[in-house]
Amino acid sequence: MEKCDWKVISKFGKNAGLSGLSALAVFVSAVSSSYAANTEPVMLARVDDLASLSLESLMNIDVVSVSKRSEPLQQSPAAVFVLDSSAIIRSGVKSIPEALRLIPGLQVARLDSHTYAITARGFNSTVADKLEVLMDGRSLYTPLYSGVFWDAQDTLMEDIDRIEVIRGPGASLWGANAVNGVVNIVTKAAAKTQGGVEQIGGGGEYKGFAAWRYGGEVGELGHYRVYAKTTHYNAQEIAGAGDASDARNNDQLGFRTDLRLNDSDTLSLQGDLYKGRIANPLSNMDESTSGHNVIARWKRRYDDNSDTEIQFYYDQISRDETRTFSEDRNIYDVEVKHRFAVGERQHFVLGGGYHTTDDNIESLNPAVLKFVPAERKDETLDFFIQDQIALIENKLHLTLGAKYENNDYTGDEFQPSARFSYILNERNTAWGAVSRAVRIPNRLDHTLDIYNGALVGDESFSSEEVVAYELGYRAILSSILSTDIAIFYNEYDELRAFSGTFGVPQPEPIRIVNDGAGRTQGLELTVRWEPLPEIKVLASYVYQDMDVAAKFGSKDTNIAKNDENDPNNQFNLRVDWDVAESVSVQTRARWVDGLDDVGVKAYSALDITAIWRVSKSVELSLLGTNLLDPQHAEFSGGKEISRSLTGQFTWHF
Repeated sequence: MEKCDWKVISKFGKNAGLSGLSALAVFVSAVSSSYAANTEPVMLARVDDLASLSLESLMNIDVVSVSKRSEPLQQSPAAVFVLDSSAIIRSGVKSIPEALRLIPGLQVARLDSHTYAITARGFNSTVADKLEVLMDGRSLYTPLYSGVFWDAQDTLMEDIDRIEVIRGPGASLWGANAVNGVVNIVTKAAAKTQGGVEQIGGGGEYKGFAAWRYGGEVGELGHYRVYAKTTHYNAQEIAGAGDASDARNNDQLGFRTDLRLNDSDTLSLQGDLYKGRIANPLSNMDESTSGHNVIARWKRRYDDNSDTEIQFYYDQISRDETRTFSEDRNIYDVEVKHRFAVGERQHFVLGGGYHTTDDNIESLNPAVLKFVPAERKDETLDFFIQDQIALIENKLHLTLGAKYENNDYTGDEFQPSARFSYILNERNTAWGAVSRAVRIPNRLDHTLDIYNGALVGDESFSSEEVVAYELGYRAILSSILSTDIAIFYNEYDELRAFSGTFGVPQPEPIRIVNDGAGRTQGLELTVRWEPLPEIKVLASYVYQDMDVAAKFGSKDTNIAKNDENDPNNQFNLRVDWDVAESVSVQTRARWVDGLDDVGVKAYSALDITAIWRVSKSVELSLLGTNLLDPQHAEFSGGKEISRSLTGQFTWHF
């Protein structure tokens, strides 16, 4: 065996300028002067603005992620939160990961200009693999390592209708890998994006960005929209001082059309095409990402309680890491879902799907890393059923669900759940759940080869498992105050571990094995407060305790470090203030506990976004992020996130 760098393998085991703004300000000032002379202040946009709803109305908005059927959030038997379009637009964030920071209970840590570690309820890392993420029904999870390449996921932020997040298992409906949570990103119907919008801006972390979208009618059949955007990021910092030399850019365009074929049938078609480049100072070559996707969705409605939906999508993904590997992947997925009622007290959702992926992973440095074999095709067949039963009408509801999957890694998997909600009255709901979920193996687990066999995957590696117990309570305490609390206890088994100890020479290859077990427990609290009609406050606190260890007889000494990237405590505060009829300010503060084992100190951060609607057509905004310090680390790796000030000009036409 060739000599290898055990420090590199050990790390793998643990983690498995204002000049642009100034120019923009001159441009914005000229535009605003020309409008201000001839226009009166106008109301901030309130289209689909959930921020304008009362607390009681807000708690009764419909969500679909918990049961794949529409139901009031107040009655949902899960720890669920809905981030609406209004909050996203008011925040001024420019990426999906930054939008996820707005959601209570999620752990979002940024490493550099393009890398994020995002999860819920533990096991965070740059290759976090226990969170299922979807956009309009298309899974963003990669079969390479069961996580998400966040730098390749984008859309026009104004086109996002809502982001629904379930903290806790959702596998009985959404399948394997929905172990600790589900993020469901839903974009707006084309009818809600009519007319045009142009955006341009820059400053701080952005060299510059621009976006364009236009929507119109398709005769009498329906509506369409097309969009294009480009974003150029400046490099972040390294610890101490210096440029991380990791600047990047992303270009993307896409479309959506929604057609009403007749009184019962609708058809949606949408797709995206993207390409990005990331500077890599170690290789002096740019890493690249590219891909395209298309989604077709047909739905027939029979009555208020019954419909059938068929969805198909194709996703092509390419990635070139320049120093390690390049990947080309094709994904095909089809799902059929039928919803119906039996009597007045039972509502069923059942369906099934077929998913296939084929890849070609080329090693760019075989002596360091490769996947054996380089090409692989995998298929998954699944069936699911869920029955919502009103045991006591308008009072006690029981939801039983299960998903059966057959995959090429482990064969058959069964993932059941049982949930209840007890509606004390229209303002108070208690709920509880017991669920089982699995994280099936991936290319990394079975086919990885590092340093010519020093560390290898193992085809006998089986699914990681969790049994989760949850209790929650939602209460509208008054017309201006509400609270949502959830507690959880998760037991994990068959966790990924290693057959040997890093740091010393090994007589045989170290293999990836199922030698880990552990548990997590915690509390999640969210409070909404509206002291004045123009001021809305959202505060959240998360406490989490995690204990993971090797099973008896295991030689793995690293697995206990699984919790080193998960803070025990984090607190978030968001304040939306309509300063005037045409001016709004959103202030976001967060405090995150330190990651002592990897040398990341606890930090506080403050973000402020100010928006001024100059006229019905023109909007100016200023976004300041990480305002409390010049730079700080959020994760291990030596890179730090800089203070940033960004300006934006938006024109609606």
